Amino acid sequence: MQKVLETGLVMGLANHTELVDRQGRPTPIADSAAPIRGDESQDIMGVVMVFRDVSSEKAHSREIEFLSYHDSLTGLYNRRYIEETMSRMDAAGEVPVSVIMADVNGLKITNDVFGHSAGDALLKSVAKMMRECSGRDDFVARLGGDEFVILMPGKGLEEAEAVIRRIRNIQVEIKGSSLALSLSLGCACKDGANTAVQAALQRAEEYMYQQKLLDGKSYRNAIISTLLATLYEKSNETEEHSKRLEKYCHAVGKKLQLSFKEMDELSLLALLHDVGKVGVNPDILRKPGPLTDAEWGEMKRHPEIGFRIAQATPELSSVAELILAHHERWDGGGYPRGLKGEEIPMACRILAVTDAYDAMIGKRVYRPAVTVEQAAEEIRKNMGTQFDPQMAGLLLEVLQEERGDLFYKPQGGF
Repeated sequence: MQKVLETGLVMGLANHTELVDRQGRPTPIADSAAPIRGDESQDIMGVVMVFRDVSSEKAHSREIEFLSYHDSLTGLYNRRYIEETMSRMDAAGEVPVSVIMADVNGLKITNDVFGHSAGDALLKSVAKMMRECSGRDDFVARLGGDEFVILMPGKGLEEAEAVIRRIRNIQVEIKGSSLALSLSLGCACKDGANTAVQAALQRAEEYMYQQKLLDGKSYRNAIISTLLATLYEKSNETEEHSKRLEKYCHAVGKKLQLSFKEMDELSLLALLHDVGKVGVNPDILRKPGPLTDAEWGEMKRHPEIGFRIAQATPELSSVAELILAHHERWDGGGYPRGLKGEEIPMACRILAVTDAYDAMIGKRVYRPAVTVEQAAEEIRKNMGTQFDPQMAGLLLEVLQEERGDLFYKPQGGF
């Protein structure tokens, strides 16, 4: 106020000015002070002050500042903050500085199978675990995607390795499954003033990827095994059913003189064609009566779910398209893409008729088993509509050779 009186100018207070009420609660304000002048003389007769509550603006500013340096999902520091912190450490010549890099194995397949909410929950669990295992002075960050880092100023390699051991001893279950979290981890240390923390981070990342090459395949295999076990538990599918499908698919494949590669694909398809059913409500899978339109709509999603699972697993990528197409029909009336005739991969045309045959002769919750003769007759009726006539005929030949005169072969063949 004194300055306004002395200078006659409008003035504002500092941005950090606060008003304190009777209860001692501070309120951030923006204010200005202006001179009051007489009508004629223009002499300064006083000062008027205007106060404006800027609590919401301050809160918004703090939120923007927080988000600029933190990951919005996990609340950890982000890449920008870590890179600036590494630069400050290098400028200060701080040594030692240890770095731990971590990569979440199977995040994509977790998202594809159990949904992005499960993937997000997994990332939050990793963040919580890394916070709990690191020290008070350490910096924990999510660099992006499935990668995390811990910066450990003043700590050597042994201490970093101790943190890695603590992390590995913690079991975190993936939401909605019996799968446990798997992390690939690597560490390195900046122990000289002439080296950079970034160089240590790169070495830690290299060690982490070496471990990921060893861990990744076994973890993906564990996921597939768990998914199949879940499928057998949730639905009427059994491992014996898959084995019988493989047997009949191979028998047809031999008649077609398929290559070893094509026979291997048939084996994988027989085992994994219905793996997408892990994403379907088990009550629908086990329902003893007809499905409603809504339930049937959900059931018809399983080829696409299975396709995403296979795509996320390098060892299974060759059968992803086959899993997607295994419910297509010869006449174009199948799903999900309505493929017709030879647009449908050969392996799927073989599986379609063998799967139908095995389903018919087995007891299901919604109907009793039929005889081999009845199943063969049903296949004949649907040759050229549901089934590729050639593949259906070859399966009937296999059954005839296997069972001899147990069912009647009509004159003129199948």
